[in-house]
Amino acid sequence: MNRRSKVLLATAVAVPMVLGGAGTAYATHYQDRALPGSSVAGVSVSGMTRDQVAAELRDRAAAVTVTIDAEGEQRADHLADLGYTIDVDATVDAVFAPNGSWSSYATSLVAPRDVEAVVDTDTERVDAVVEEVVDAAGKVGRNAGVRLAEGRASFEVVPAVIGQTVDPASLQDVAEQAARELTSATAVVEFVDTDPGVTNAAATEVADAANALVARKVVVSDGDEEHRASAREKASWVTVPTAGGVLGDPAVDAAKVRAWVEDVAGSVAVEPTNGLRNVDSTGAVLSVVEEAYDGRTATNAAALAKAAAAALSGGKGFRGDFEYETVAATWTDRQVARGAENLAYPATDGEKWVDVNLSNHTMTAYVGAEKVLGPVAMVDGSSDFPTVTGTYHVYLKYEKMDMRGYNADGSKYLTEDVPWVSFFSGGIALHGAYWRSSFGYSDSHGCVNLPVDIAKWVYDFAPVGTPVVSHF
Repeated sequence: MNRRSKVLLATAVAVPMVLGGAGTAYATHYQDRALPGSSVAGVSVSGMTRDQVAAELRDRAAAVTVTIDAEGEQRADHLADLGYTIDVDATVDAVFAPNGSWSSYATSLVAPRDVEAVVDTDTERVDAVVEEVVDAAGKVGRNAGVRLAEGRASFEVVPAVIGQTVDPASLQDVAEQAARELTSATAVVEFVDTDPGVTNAAATEVADAANALVARKVVVSDGDEEHRASAREKASWVTVPTAGGVLGDPAVDAAKVRAWVEDVAGSVAVEPTNGLRNVDSTGAVLSVVEEAYDGRTATNAAALAKAAAAALSGGKGFRGDFEYETVAATWTDRQVARGAENLAYPATDGEKWVDVNLSNHTMTAYVGAEKVLGPVAMVDGSSDFPTVTGTYHVYLKYEKMDMRGYNADGSKYLTEDVPWVSFFSGGIALHGAYWRSSFGYSDSHGCVNLPVDIAKWVYDFAPVGTPVVSHF
């Protein structure tokens, strides 16, 4: 037996004797302190209280860093930044666990005890760090996907890209060991290939299923014409859900189908055409100015849309017919002034209008059925430039203007300072003709030529909008 063995044996033999008297004081002293020989991750905590050990752990943990070396690019992070934290309470409990046994007090004198730090791992944060490292190294892969093809009338596959991830032994294990040992470390990252979460084959199946939906015919008829949804329209109805990077089965968006059906329903709806008719004082219809026509509106668009979406979702095409309700037209009655029933224009009471009689070469101004001027002799259009016939309205007026155009032989003409001009149809107007000494025949370029004073009277009498009726 060597000298060291003898000393240890002597000490061991002496311990029971010490515990007899002075041993009680020893045990009492260390009751709330770390026993002799106690250490955490290689650093002695002997004699420290629980609070002192906890403070020591926090200080050491805060000082630990892990340098991540990814293909020469380095970053240094504290443990918490990497997702690793020291469970201080659990580690302190491990240090003080022997204090509950009398024998531990004795053996602590001859058997040093080292405790590793208890480590908590935030797996979400660890995964996020791995993603950051992979992204910074340009090694991010991509799952296969499905998207609308160019033209947006079909679906195509977006091929997967094989990526890489971090070998856990080169980073996570190094960081966890650094946390347990409370010692800074360097992790030289190694990358390994990783399979995509969605393969090209899986994406192809989904794209084929989506295109099968697009290929189904969807037709609605308005009774006269069939309206077919285009491939592009149907493709816009199909959605490909993605959850957690995994492609789901293609689905039909019922709201988009309904929007299409309602749009078609709106295009085939017919607004009622409300009629206008002239009536006499008794309400008897004298003439129809504008005919009235009933309208229609589709009543089953929502039902058709629901049925179409259900058919597509079930892998079938769809054809349906609109049903309608009639929208009744109405009439607006325009009461003709008494005595105007047989005039060229069925004026209402108090309505100003101008009568141009091409047979008599006269112009007459009326208010309702009452003549207020005329008949006055005029010069209307020649056989080469006949005056238009029909009911028109004054739309533009000039006190004086130059008029120019072409004669029947093709030569140009210019008449300056034509007075009191009231246009009622294109370039045809009522106006003064200072160059004429007589009236009552056809000889103009289509306008109604009047004596200057009469033209002035008409100019003042007929505001824009006044009816002008030209007839034989």
